[in-house]
Amino acid sequence: MKSIKLNDLLTIRQENELWFANNERSVFVSTRAFGAMQRDLIENMGINRLKAFFFKYGFQLGLEDAEDVVENNQSLSLMEQIELGPIIHALKGYTKSHITEKELKVEGNKVTSFYLKGVWENSYEAEQHLKNFGNRQGPVCYTLTGYATGYIKAILGEDVFFKELQCQGDGAPCCVWEGRLLSEWKQEAAEFFSYSKELPILKELEQTNEKLIMERNNLAFVSKTYNDLTNELIKGNNIDSILHILYKQNQLPIVIEDSRQHAIAYKGITPQEFISIGSELSEFSVGRGCHTKVKIFTFKNGISLKTPIYLLGQIVGHCYFIYDKERIPNYEIDSMILDRLASICSLLFLKEKTEIESMEQVKGHFLEEIISGKYTKQEITRKADFIQLDFSDAFYVVTLNYKFLNANAEKEFTLYKKTFEMVSTYFREEKNLNILIGQQPESLILLITEKQVHQQHIEKVIKTLIAYLKKHIKNALFLAGISSKNSNIVEAREALDEARSAVRLSSRDQPITLFSDLGVLGILINNENEQAIKKIIREQLGVLYENIDDNKLDLLETLYHFLEQGGNLDQTADHLALSKSGLRYRLNKITTLLDCDLRNPQKQFQLMMALKAFKIVEHDRIKQLQIE
Repeated sequence: MKSIKLNDLLTIRQENELWFANNERSVFVSTRAFGAMQRDLIENMGINRLKAFFFKYGFQLGLEDAEDVVENNQSLSLMEQIELGPIIHALKGYTKSHITEKELKVEGNKVTSFYLKGVWENSYEAEQHLKNFGNRQGPVCYTLTGYATGYIKAILGEDVFFKELQCQGDGAPCCVWEGRLLSEWKQEAAEFFSYSKELPILKELEQTNEKLIMERNNLAFVSKTYNDLTNELIKGNNIDSILHILYKQNQLPIVIEDSRQHAIAYKGITPQEFISIGSELSEFSVGRGCHTKVKIFTFKNGISLKTPIYLLGQIVGHCYFIYDKERIPNYEIDSMILDRLASICSLLFLKEKTEIESMEQVKGHFLEEIISGKYTKQEITRKADFIQLDFSDAFYVVTLNYKFLNANAEKEFTLYKKTFEMVSTYFREEKNLNILIGQQPESLILLITEKQVHQQHIEKVIKTLIAYLKKHIKNALFLAGISSKNSNIVEAREALDEARSAVRLSSRDQPITLFSDLGVLGILINNENEQAIKKIIREQLGVLYENIDDNKLDLLETLYHFLEQGGNLDQTADHLALSKSGLRYRLNKITTLLDCDLRNPQKQFQLMMALKAFKIVEHDRIKQLQIE
């Protein structure tokens, strides 16, 4: 294309001291004046809000220039008219512009493909932006990209979009731009539509004001609802009363559930309706994990709006609204109300937790008084009536020892508390049993009346308890000892001693020991004949009982399991995680030290009795050696 000068494209004349360019009245504006406007607008309204403003301004400039080119240069080809755009852009002083890549495909009267790439040097827009704001992350030449978009759209009669790939205002040496058909930009066309659909500022302010009024009305409604719910809470009313108030206001079915997806309370649906949808809602709870905010779930017959209930940083339940297919949730209002309901439920749960903990402390103190032996049976029975316990029947005492495998003083303190709470929850909610629980260092004492467990053996109850604790408390070892059945509550101390003796024989493989399993040994061992028992142990275990250290403890443990497995080498080796050769070495050493035949049935019985007695009477000594 031949060299083009300004006068070839613009007819500039003066009439009555007014300037006209191509018969359109025009004014001359310095780039510094544009920069001042640019600075004030961006500082007051922000660059994000003004991108569309500058783009549309440039778009109109490009559109007008393209209309003049089409009208006055009909002899030029479509590509020649396109190539005039950067030339006019430069001649008017916006930027020094040139095309580096171009492509145009036309089928009939339809443009099927278009691509244009080029460079802008000394962009007036980037220059002023650098002066006013310095380098900015991202492009700033919105009037230039708007100009190119408007110009090419008018030439081709198709929607196109130009954008910067790099910008001088972002610290680049020059601006690199690219233009395509809008359909070819795909996802990147979103930026064009955001410019095209940007509302005028006054219209936007009008809509914002309407939204603010709506928000104010919504907040007023939510605030009134929250106040009504809070007043019910202050009056001491229960969850049913609170749900009744809420249901009366919004006529939405409401469900409150605990962390195990068990319904605590519901309003607006019948028990049959709740059962029919309860399984679907439970599936959402299990399948989707814990939720940290209000979420919507769609199920077979409607929609659920659901949020968690927090207590002391833990999710303890959920509350949700249920909508049938004909009703669409007002998410903005309903989610706020549901969130307030969750807060109210948190307070109710905290109140319930405090009441339960207070009652457990009273019951624990009562258990200490019973064990102390300072009250008569009549006094104990009378006090037990206040906590709905009947001690006229037989009872068991259980000692539950627990050991946390990862030692950490601060963490262990939390786990001690959690263990107590889990045991209390298990008997109160899972088994619906009213028992006494006392806490001592690394152990719990449980007093359970036979009348409450008559349908299942006490051992089975404790076995399911340990399984429950293992499921909820990881890295912990739980061992239990169960006393014999006692009928006189004033003998609770003796029952406790029985349970403590039994638990000393419990192990990881056999975590529960009944006092009756001790046989005659359980009857013989007590404080009065402890020295006599130690003498028998010394006679049977000989040098293994003298100056006990870690090595001798290993030998005693090996002998105990060898006898417990009936002398079976394979089973003993598996149990101790030893090789058979290692086990034989230990047994040979034991045989030498004891100078006896370990295969002799009579000797086996005597050694087993001595080892069981050793575990009971020397429990504290063994524990101390293991710690050291």
